[in-house]
Amino acid sequence: MCYNENMKNIEIPKSLQELSDIFEQNGKKLYIVGGFIRNAILGFCETDIDICGDSTYEEIKEFLKNSIFSVKLINEKLCTIHIKSKVSEEEFEYSAFREEEYESGGNHTPTKIKFIKDIKKDAMRRDFTCNSIYYDLQEKKIVDFFDGQRDVLEHKIKTVNNPQKTFDDDGLRILRMVRLACELDFNIDEETFLVAKEKVSWLKDISQERFNKEIISILFSDFKYDSIKNPNCPRKGINLLCELGAFGYIFREIGFEIGVDEINKRLKENWAIVFKVAPSTHRLSVFVFELLKGLKLEINKSNIEKVLGKNGLMVNKQEIMVQQELLCALNESFGILNQDIPPYVQKYGENITRVLDLLRVFGEGDNIRSVYKIMKEDKVPIKISDLAINGDDIIKNFPSIEKRKYSTIFTALLKECCFLPEMNTKDNLLKWIRSKFI
Repeated sequence: MCYNENMKNIEIPKSLQELSDIFEQNGKKLYIVGGFIRNAILGFCETDIDICGDSTYEEIKEFLKNSIFSVKLINEKLCTIHIKSKVSEEEFEYSAFREEEYESGGNHTPTKIKFIKDIKKDAMRRDFTCNSIYYDLQEKKIVDFFDGQRDVLEHKIKTVNNPQKTFDDDGLRILRMVRLACELDFNIDEETFLVAKEKVSWLKDISQERFNKEIISILFSDFKYDSIKNPNCPRKGINLLCELGAFGYIFREIGFEIGVDEINKRLKENWAIVFKVAPSTHRLSVFVFELLKGLKLEINKSNIEKVLGKNGLMVNKQEIMVQQELLCALNESFGILNQDIPPYVQKYGENITRVLDLLRVFGEGDNIRSVYKIMKEDKVPIKISDLAINGDDIIKNFPSIEKRKYSTIFTALLKECCFLPEMNTKDNLLKWIRSKFI
């Protein structure tokens, strides 16, 4: 536990108390704010500690210059500073109290920032009441202007200000609202949710990079905190995004092609059925597969890239290629004929064990697993590395063959050995190459 029953004495790191003492010696206040206090109220401490106050970077740099702490300015515009103990190596992120002004449109970036001394005005710029609770490190007491403690104890996500202003200022808060509801297993205040639904089009002004972070966090939200770990939370997030009508703005290329309204229409049904039981190793694969099926789109490499690529979740290229192979293999497996299974196993040989594991999530693939087991027992080469020769053997024996043809040769050799595994000897394979390519 991080706190006693009366919330009068939150346990904090020794280095942070030492930092607070230095602030106090210089006539300055220091507060913890946000997630750490919220989670302490819930009874766990699984998050970084963010601190704040009315001190400027220059002031902090001055009164910490001969201390055990180092200071690094991270964002001059927001006066965000990393303060690190040279003894414990613990690091805290400090932000100065400020007010922010935004242009209408929810584009996430404040157009005007003013540094202030008033802690209440600093609290007013924050998104949700559960994140606007402060802890005075010197007086050891909670500072809560907007009943954040009550909302935390009631497991409620509610905006600090009028939700119209909150989402007009920053459209990304709509996704942040869903992520917090999933990670904390909270409910969303009714008025807050209805306004978020009304303002969901503000998501169009948010960069794809920021979408990626929030959506991936939602899909794996049950792993955020060990103290919560509700496996239903990611599915809850998908349903909330559907209800908000957010997917058309998240997957912009698909939204452009079939229309945001059409995406919302197609995803109103209970489409993410298998996702509920998907293990973490296959969660992204199952999400993409069910999303495309829910949208009535073909499972092919192009559509998979639309979900995972630069206009989607911005997954790295290597992972996109792996997902393309896995999902195409999954789709191809449905209704596969027995005689087509051995070539199928070889076709996806490099990832066949992962493919079979993914098929199991959907309750499919028993026939493929049986054939795969027999192929292994009969020593049928499954992937290129199982062949009795490699590229060096081709270079040594057939120097005239261009390297660009190697892939074609190895694929053909796998096919030849598929129903005749005895052929997989060095002499036999070299004879075959000589007969076909020389």
